[in-house]
Amino acid sequence: MTGITTHLLVRRMHHFALLLLTGFIFPLAVMAQQEPQITLNRFNHMAVNPGYAGLRDAICVTGFIREQWVGIDDAEGNKVSPQTFIISGDSPIRILRGGVSATVMQDKIGYFKDVYVKLGYAYNRPVGNGELGIGFNVGFLNKTLDIGKLKPVDGGDPLLTGGNESTMFTDLAIGAFYMEPNGLYLGISSTQLLEGSRKLGTSSNGAEFKLRRHYYGTAGYEISWIRNPAYVFIPSVFAKFDGTTFQVDLNATLEYNRKFWGGLTYRFQETAAVMLGLNIKDIGIGYAYDIPLSKIGGAGSHEIMVRYCFKLELEKAKRSFRNTRFL
Repeated sequence: MTGITTHLLVRRMHHFALLLLTGFIFPLAVMAQQEPQITLNRFNHMAVNPGYAGLRDAICVTGFIREQWVGIDDAEGNKVSPQTFIISGDSPIRILRGGVSATVMQDKIGYFKDVYVKLGYAYNRPVGNGELGIGFNVGFLNKTLDIGKLKPVDGGDPLLTGGNESTMFTDLAIGAFYMEPNGLYLGISSTQLLEGSRKLGTSSNGAEFKLRRHYYGTAGYEISWIRNPAYVFIPSVFAKFDGTTFQVDLNATLEYNRKFWGGLTYRFQETAAVMLGLNIKDIGIGYAYDIPLSKIGGAGSHEIMVRYCFKLELEKAKRSFRNTRFL
């Protein structure tokens, strides 16, 4: 397996389990559950950091479609490469002094399908020149294996004849996110805090899956050209750690007139990506193409993002000052 990165090995654990299932037995195994990877991470804060909710004076909904490692098929011609769908939204709620959020994700790898639902709240307050959000969410994960698509050798095991096996997890996430009007942002969060463990299906030989706690960190800043403020350079970094593997994305984006943008991403020892985007009033559209740096990457990965934000006119809280003349 020389040449395949540690992160890719973890990401392909489900596919490895699939290969084992096509044999004579359905062995007992403990598989670590890793959350989906997104290249346009600068637009995906809500899905990984509940502290981001309500920090913008807008109701925002963001959707992602990602086809990873295109071109990996099984012997029957079925696509087994990862596919991810995400839709997340958040809104400030003044009476709650913060914001609320909701995220729905579907992640498919081989014949496994994971569906996440996350509901969260963040408390927002001014700090320095910006706004700080501290939040949490409650998450529900349904993991399903389509056994009917497995093709055991020599008739195989009767346990593998049709139907779906599934299990359900409940979990928590926490996060803090800080934003300033000048374009500075910082965020830290942790998901799958409870690290739940469940057996897939009712069979005594079923595989056991364990949620692995994830830690995220991100930072970015907008730098305007002095001679031509229409150009804005946005360097940013996104880090992810699951207790075993550490992954870092370095992003560089150039934006023109707040309408057009393009950039590059480098994910250490795994991927280089090209990004393009367009903003039309309240709608933002983005596209990324990942160029794999390892042989397992197939024909690369495609990712599309669409965002809609409905601006809100919120009254700022009035500050009161005490005067000793009126005490």
